Amino acid sequence: MTTPKLLVPNVAVVLNRDLLFGSRLRSALATLGMEARFVSNTDRFVDAIRTGGKTTAIGVLDMNGHISWDILGEVLHASDAGPPTLAFGPHVDIENRRAAKAAGITRIVSNGQFHADMAGLIDRYRRR
Repeated sequence: MTTPKLLVPNVAVVLNRDLLFGSRLRSALATLGMEARFVSNTDRFVDAIRTGGKTTAIGVLDMNGHISWDILGEVLHASDAGPPTLAFGPHVDIENRRAAKAAGITRIVSNGQFHADMAGLIDRYRRR
């Protein structure tokens, strides 16, 4: 008799276009024992969230670039079982923050907060 294998959520889907910052983020995820799947646009982010299923522990979004909040919102609102999401961006970009909240982002933080405690924030909000 074999024991069923439990799926452990250990994947972070990351929407980020900054290669230098991406390597720092990948390193922070590795310290948490997580695998990073980087994507460059909203459509790819949505696809990765959908196909990742229960292995996706968190979605991380860099709000410093363009995000199609309407597309993302449709997916986040339609999927009760989706992973938590953490977005970061300029604290003065109120319009983008409101759009992120309306789309169903779990937690929104400033660039400074995210850079100061990247691993801590991801660890706090990821699905276990």
